[in-house]
Amino acid sequence: MKPYRNLAWRSPLTIILVLAAVAFLGLGLRAFLIPEAASAFFGAPAIAPEALVFVKAYGARNMALALLALTLVWMDLRAPVAALLALAALVAALDASTMFGFSGLPGAAKHLAYVAGLGGLSIITARGMGKPALTESQVPR
Repeated sequence: MKPYRNLAWRSPLTIILVLAAVAFLGLGLRAFLIPEAASAFFGAPAIAPEALVFVKAYGARNMALALLALTLVWMDLRAPVAALLALAALVAALDASTMFGFSGLPGAAKHLAYVAGLGGLSIITARGMGKPALTESQVPR
């Protein structure tokens, strides 16, 4: 029998992955549409038009990565989702490093929490990859 991948939309992991991707999509949209508010939330308030261009680019990046994550979850490609989460944790670590240099530990703390959350979610997602695919006869009807 040909293996069939069940999307398991009701599994807690899938729900958490979708919620995380939607949150990043929202952060990206906010940065793209309201860059002043997004830069303040990031920890480095900006008002100069030149700086806000970079905030919009950051927003576009987050939107694209969030849409990629949602696509990978929809396609049930757990290994690429785990890799994307690990790389997002790296981006958060670099953000934390930047903010640490700018405003010390208080400025980096939120970004360090993102490192922990994204890194943990990456590990949990990767651990779920060893489960075998369902056959057609095992798919719930």
